[in-house]
Amino acid sequence: MALGKDYARQQCSIARALEVVGERWTLLVVRDAFYGVRRYSDFLAHLGVPRAVLAARLQALVEVGVLERRR
Repeated sequence: MALGKDYARQQCSIARALEVVGERWTLLVVRDAFYGVRRYSDFLAHLGVPRAVLAARLQALVEVGVLERRR
């Protein structure tokens, strides 16, 4: 059985998690957050990711509850 292009409709927790963090930059953001990176500018410096990409990935991770925005 071939996999589709997304996993959002699958009834599998691993497939749904892959839908959230399965993109390269997203997984690297999660990794850096796990290792203690907390500030936007630090993510930029560590990852070398374009600003628009980083902003989108951080927002998506906040929306699904993986990360939390704090002052």
